[in-house]
Amino acid sequence: MLRDLALAAKAACSKEDQESLVPLILSLKEFGAQAKKRGFLSLEDALAGINDNFLKIGMQLIIDQTEPDVVSDILDSDIYYNESNGRELLKKIIIREGLLRIQAGDTSRNIFLCTRIFLGKVDNSAFS
Repeated sequence: MLRDLALAAKAACSKEDQESLVPLILSLKEFGAQAKKRGFLSLEDALAGINDNFLKIGMQLIIDQTEPDVVSDILDSDIYYNESNGRELLKKIIIREGLLRIQAGDTSRNIFLCTRIFLGKVDNSAFS
């Protein structure tokens, strides 16, 4: 998990912006369940339906069995060196966390808990 207070400040956004990221967290949870059950290569079918370039690159790296440190470095470089802030930066941070947890073989519940934590303004009922 990224622990950078300056980055966290740049990722601050409204409750509405955070709520718009709930479907992303639920998708990451499902991708994790799928990978755990059927392997990383099964995620390849999902690539065509992914519009977010950052998520698509990260998923492809995992499918290609890229070393975890390399995946982390690539995603971190995008987060730190591109001009994202607010909702878009928070979205990238959540994607990074979710993908690294998927790659590590975490359970879908753990993936959910570790990505949901970034949406502190969102009520638990939004995830039902």
